[in-house]
Amino acid sequence: MVGAKIGWKLVLAAFTLVVGLVANKAVSTAWKVGSGGKPPKAGEGGYAEVVTWAVASGAAAAAAKLFAEKRAAAYWLKSTGYAPPGYEQDAVKGGLVKSITKDDD
Repeated sequence: MVGAKIGWKLVLAAFTLVVGLVANKAVSTAWKVGSGGKPPKAGEGGYAEVVTWAVASGAAAAAAKLFAEKRAAAYWLKSTGYAPPGYEQDAVKGGLVKSITKDDD
C-alpha cells in the first residue's frame, strides 16, 4: 500500500503542476487584458489593485487544485481499476469521493 500512496502523490503532483501553470497563465493573461497592465508585484500598485490580484490569483489557484485533484483521481481509477489512496467509489453516483477516515500520511 505504501507504493500506491507514493504513486498517487506523484500523479497528483504532476496534475497539480500542469493545471497550476495553466491557471497562472490564464489569470495573468486575463489581468493584462482587463487592466491593460501587468499584475502587481511586491510593493507595486495601489491597495485595491493588490487585493484584487490576490483574490483573483487565490481563487484561480484553489479552483485549479480542485480540478487537478478530481482529474488525477479519475485518471488513477481509469489506469489502475481502483480508487486512489484516500478515496472511495460512490455507489450512487459512480464517481470518486474522499474517504471520511484519514489515512496516516
